[in-house]
Amino acid sequence: MRDYVKSAGFHRHMRLLLASKFQELGWESQTGKCSFARGKRVFWLQISQSSNSLIGGKFTLNVSEGSGAAGDTRILRHLNEADRAIGKALEEHIIARRPRPDPDPDIEVVGDGGPLLLKLGDLAKANPRQWDGPSDVWLPYFSKSDLDEWAAFLLPLRERLIRPSTPEITDPMTWTKRFDRLTGLFRWR
Repeated sequence: MRDYVKSAGFHRHMRLLLASKFQELGWESQTGKCSFARGKRVFWLQISQSSNSLIGGKFTLNVSEGSGAAGDTRILRHLNEADRAIGKALEEHIIARRPRPDPDPDIEVVGDGGPLLLKLGDLAKANPRQWDGPSDVWLPYFSKSDLDEWAAFLLPLRERLIRPSTPEITDPMTWTKRFDRLTGLFRWR
């Protein structure tokens, strides 16, 4: 039987998988949990509080911009259609190989519309629309091999997912400078 990765092991293993790849992009590793900073931007992994050794765990990715960042920090909302198809297939694969007792027990989980009662093998049905569009995506895991597969899926996407959503968020003067250059094109000389 595969061993369930608890919170401390999750952060330790993900830091091992991600640290060098983020450092290549100029991000510095933070102490404690798996997080990285570059300037005022911070990237971190968040584990669901409803994780346990029976149902496994799930996590999501966040990026904050500045100390008082407003708005949504979840970056998996920005996956494109092709990424979503691959992510959904990987989720189904990971859930299918999750160890389960026989008979498969009914468990209560938090789904799209609140608490649901379903079989352990049907966990993907708890949030069936998470891969359909810009929604809050949580990635299931049970073992280190699941984390390895999620990292292999996410690492090629990291630059696109962690880039600032708009230049104005990181530097409010950027928009002003661009506007001045644009209006300069229309000035008479």
